[in-house]
Amino acid sequence: MYSVTKSYRDLPAAHRQPKHDGHCRYVHGHNWGFDITFAARELDENGFVIDVGKLKEVKLYLEHMFDHTLLINLNDPKRELFEELHEEGLVDLRIVNNCGMEMLASLVSDHVQLLMDQIVKGRIVSVIKVVCLEDAKNVATYSKP
Repeated sequence: MYSVTKSYRDLPAAHRQPKHDGHCRYVHGHNWGFDITFAARELDENGFVIDVGKLKEVKLYLEHMFDHTLLINLNDPKRELFEELHEEGLVDLRIVNNCGMEMLASLVSDHVQLLMDQIVKGRIVSVIKVVCLEDAKNVATYSKP
């Protein structure tokens, strides 16, 4: 099995964890980063797992989700308020199952895997690991079993 990792950095987004008993219950921001590891049993005609220069759709997805956005949990009790703020143009809202690092790594893994069918044709390239960085201090990893 061969693998390659592509890194994305400096994606400024805010989030909150409404059930947290500390400061994480408040809206606050981070510079997010993601390291996405791709794997394949066979290399392409250039000897690559994947041509990392052709991952434009991955970059666009990450920018859509994490570039000056506000992430809230699907079950946030103030969801309606955040949706109103979005409608008024005050926040660029993204609603996710859970906006903690661990679940964001899983979310990115699942979505990027779907993009692989569009990017790679004729070979199987799998997303096997996503590392989510919350600033330079905290890291969570999601790996495929």
